[in-house]
This record gives sequence, structure tokens and C-alpha cells, in this order.
Amino acid sequence: MFEQEVDLQEVYRLGRNYRLFRFLPEFRTKEENHIGELIHGPEGEVAYLKTFRLSEAQIRRGYLLSTLARHDWDLDASAEALNTYRGNLIHRICDAGLGMLLRAHLRNHGDRRFFR
Repeated sequence: MFEQEVDLQEVYRLGRNYRLFRFLPEFRTKEENHIGELIHGPEGEVAYLKTFRLSEAQIRRGYLLSTLARHDWDLDASAEALNTYRGNLIHRICDAGLGMLLRAHLRNHGDRRFFR
């Protein structure tokens, strides 16, 4: 399951001995990807582990969102990192069902072929 690196973030401390972590994968397409959470015990043991396998569509959305987050939602920098143009990136965001995250003028501006 963990054949790739995961981003592990501590999100909550349960008393003095237990810590809750959430993890995200690198979002590699055509590979098995899991998100989940674990509770780490006082002796370093895993007290709880829950994972969710992602579908290909979820992996693509996760990859897109992680790229945008890595570039502070700068569309030009994100497009460059994805080897595409800003208009194509906006199109991908909208096609992934994430268009509501963009301001309306970005969704409606430019060549109508790229926007819905």
C-alpha cells in the first residue's frame, strides 16, 4: 500500500500519549493511492489506521489540487509546472468538477471552447 511517499500531518493530540495524523499520497496516476489517518501510541505503535483507496478521477483531482496548493494557487506557475497553458489549466480545473473554486471571471473569460 505504501509504495510511494506520503505527506503525513499531525492534526490532533489526544492527551499526552496519542497523536492523530492524516496522510495524503503523491497522487500518481495509474497506481494505487490511499488517503487516511492513523493514531500513533506512546510506544510508537499504531493504535488505529484507516485508509481509503482513491479512484482514478479522485487521484487526478488530488494531483491537480496538490499542484495548485504547492504554487499558492498561482495559475501561471501551476500551469508551467504541469507543462500546459493557463487556459488549459482552467479548463482542467472546470472539467475535474472544481470550477467553483475559481472566480467567475476566470471561468467565463477567453476562448469559449475552453470553458463551460
